[in-house]
Amino acid sequence: MRKLEKLLKDRNITEEDAIKYIEQSIPYKRTWKMWRFTLYLWKRIADDKRGIKRNRIETVVRVVVDPKYKRLYDTFPLPKFDPDREVKNLTQLIAEPRQNKEFRSKNFVYEKTETNIPQSIIDKFR
Repeated sequence: MRKLEKLLKDRNITEEDAIKYIEQSIPYKRTWKMWRFTLYLWKRIADDKRGIKRNRIETVVRVVVDPKYKRLYDTFPLPKFDPDREVKNLTQLIAEPRQNKEFRSKNFVYEKTETNIPQSIIDKFR
């Protein structure tokens, strides 16, 4: 933090300007939890389109073993990747009633589009 303070002082950047710049430079804020929920919903929707019926745990396993999940995992400062622990954690997190507020249409879009996933679809696949 001292290096950052020195850099800001040397460049005559105020604290308010620095905060504003940082907020503007991160336009798409997603947490690790929300990315996992998104990958899970995308997998459930893709399976449904193909007529594949899987339960929550089977879908979570498929999500966690997907290379896309591992690549995303590596972008966050997390402990060493353990697929078994990830399956357990994600399964519990999805089922947890406190997460109801996160599973809202405004938080999810279809893969490769900007169209929000309808709430009825989210409720069906959660």
